Amino acid sequence: MIRNAKNQILKPARYDGEENRRVVLEAALRVFSEVGFAAASTRAIAAAAGIEQGHLAYYFPTKLMLWRQVVEAFARKGEAHLREHLSGDSLVDAVATAQRVLPGFLRTFAEEPRLTRLMLQEFSIMSERHEWLVDTFGRPVWELLGPLFEALAEQGRLAGAGPEVAYFSLIGSALITFGNAELLRSMTGAEPSDEAWIERAISHMIGPVLMPVASL
Repeated sequence: MIRNAKNQILKPARYDGEENRRVVLEAALRVFSEVGFAAASTRAIAAAAGIEQGHLAYYFPTKLMLWRQVVEAFARKGEAHLREHLSGDSLVDAVATAQRVLPGFLRTFAEEPRLTRLMLQEFSIMSERHEWLVDTFGRPVWELLGPLFEALAEQGRLAGAGPEVAYFSLIGSALITFGNAELLRSMTGAEPSDEAWIERAISHMIGPVLMPVASL
């Protein structure tokens, strides 16, 4: 897998520091998502970015620092979507809010499957990186969506599940589905980058969130 990443050299502009940084982050996301943090080497990442390893160290002195910067650069879109679209009266009609807000949030998982795969890897293993992800991304998103899921439960939705169960089921489904694009292609022949396929997948994920208890 690293060999594949090395062969896709991005070749940044030689003296453009900001462009170099962007290209390095893009290459690092690719390598980290393909082989995981432990197997990814700064040498492979530098080669994928088309720069010298020493040049990489100038921007990112440690692999952990580079990994964190990759996540920071690519992972804020979903949280930003929630902050933009969840208003003060969002809980009055929780079902309408869920229908309006959740599809766009889940779409951020589909739009960057490499990042979703990286998140899936790290959320599955207890580590310093896991704890940082939970504190930096996981908990803030739960704090934004938790009240909505609680309101949905109070209004007889979530198919009778508790808010935390419904929330983690939704996030887990998005991580597993959109973070395994290559597996989906190879096993089923589906094309997970197809817009219609993404819409159907998101609709299926949200179904249990909107399902009333009485329909069981």
